[in-house]
Amino acid sequence: MLRIGFWLTTALFLLGGATTASAQAVPTKTITFYNNSADRTLYPVIQAPIINGDGVRDLWMQAQFQVADVKSQVFNTTLLYKIYVNRNNGVPPKTSVTLTIPFYTQLLPASPVNLGKVDDQFIDWWNAMRVYVFDGKDAADAAYNYSVDRTGKVVPPTPVTPVGGAALPTCASSTTTCEPLLIRSYVNGFPTSVPAQLIEYTFAAAQGPPLNPTLSIDRSIVNFNISAVDQVYLPAAIGARGNATPQNTYLGSTQAVTPFRSALATFTANGTLWPLYVPAYYAPQNPTIPLPTPPAGGQAYPQPQLPSTETVYAESFRNPPPAPPVLSSDTLSGIGVLGQVAQATLDLWNRCTSATPPASTTCTKIKQVNGFFLNSFRQCFPDRPLPDTTTLLQVVYGWVQFPNCSTPLAQVSGFDTAIRTYCDLQYNFFDPTVPPGDVFNPYVKLIHQTLASNAYAFSIDDAVSFKSLPGQGIIITVAGANGLENTTQTPLPTAATYHNYCEGSSAVGTPPGSDFLKRLLRSFRVFVQLSAKPDWGVGRVRSAIGPWVTVRFANRGIVVVDTRSAHMSIVRIKPIGT
Repeated sequence: MLRIGFWLTTALFLLGGATTASAQAVPTKTITFYNNSADRTLYPVIQAPIINGDGVRDLWMQAQFQVADVKSQVFNTTLLYKIYVNRNNGVPPKTSVTLTIPFYTQLLPASPVNLGKVDDQFIDWWNAMRVYVFDGKDAADAAYNYSVDRTGKVVPPTPVTPVGGAALPTCASSTTTCEPLLIRSYVNGFPTSVPAQLIEYTFAAAQGPPLNPTLSIDRSIVNFNISAVDQVYLPAAIGARGNATPQNTYLGSTQAVTPFRSALATFTANGTLWPLYVPAYYAPQNPTIPLPTPPAGGQAYPQPQLPSTETVYAESFRNPPPAPPVLSSDTLSGIGVLGQVAQATLDLWNRCTSATPPASTTCTKIKQVNGFFLNSFRQCFPDRPLPDTTTLLQVVYGWVQFPNCSTPLAQVSGFDTAIRTYCDLQYNFFDPTVPPGDVFNPYVKLIHQTLASNAYAFSIDDAVSFKSLPGQGIIITVAGANGLENTTQTPLPTAATYHNYCEGSSAVGTPPGSDFLKRLLRSFRVFVQLSAKPDWGVGRVRSAIGPWVTVRFANRGIVVVDTRSAHMSIVRIKPIGT
């Protein structure tokens, strides 16, 4: 619940004397990294996003400061801000570090007149955050040095100068030395050819206009996930800190590094079965010029790093191919060279959407999804020819709308049926009647079955891979469960349960009324999706009072939805206790 007295103290202090030497009273949470590996030094980096553009605003900061005008007090940021943890020596094997992360760090003076109206006035360290974990200093250095200005000129990473008394992240450890944390700003990110494992978190849950007339924020919540949507690289796990409930089971993988990477190597077979990222190296004196081999004195990155199916289709058919190549499947020696297993997904789609498709359950489902996306394309671009197959599969495997189409995917006719069918296809490897050549997404099988990880394997894998819990922070481990408060893994989909992670109820797809929801909530956990905001993901209903339904969305946090004006559909119902 929002503590109004606490907020007033914080806000009045900020506006009355934030640029003095007195420390600001800013809410904090913690992130603890445990390196459980036997022989690897890890380099974590925390990245705050760019929040900028028409209609874009930082709802978290608006709710924290209870701004009077949400349209002008938007708290935009125009740069990526990064915290480098133990930049020189990393986090050694069998050690841990704990970071105290303030809600925000103030960079520029603020007053009642300009609060939230000046770009880059604050860094918000709690909203839509990314954590990258690098395996070794060579990759960490390459990512650190890769920096340009807005003209593309190479420049050193820019140090950040907060106002006097600003709240700053800090580091503590009882097992290793904590170096002073470095905060740097960038115009650009680092290339995906520099390998890292992605972890994501959002602290707190905010709500406000346009869906809720009142700004409020619940700072007790932590939201988190391990992401393999762009790539999979390291066995990472994550759980909440300060939560002793049975719900605080961990997400991700606690495998050791060697067997984890052995499974990745077997799956790709050096690109002959599945594409892999082609590593690029960077020398400090030329930090943006890629090299095919390590520079003098450097070491090769540990390999492999593998792309998801979505990334395979997004990157494998660029013509001319990028130089240096991103994936082994799109190089000067061959475009769209997917490897045997990845190629089978393209062959499967072509068979099932041909004039004479095989009579199979998989083909029936693929035809349904294909029809949904083609209908969406015709709605968006009635005068254009239909896209080719590989272009179509980029949006299918990403579950996104076609570029430059203004109609949200959730507003296309047949959306509720299509998303259920699509989710079932992602897990069709569990069906013993499906032959290996008819597996729709082998990468999902790799992540959830072979690696036994709760990482996101596809873009709407929320039910398996996302958690929102009360907590004082998060705990991230690599190569083991040591450090997690609860060493039990969150259940993974199985042949008996995977339907529960999709949709599959007679009520699915129907607009929920308040009385109906109240009856359901007595016995079921109810999950919904908002048609106007498909990017918010699936949300769990917390309460229903009159037309107001309180939902915690995967990618947005807690929102109160007025069902009189917003179209909301039930997508999943699960009995309480399952």
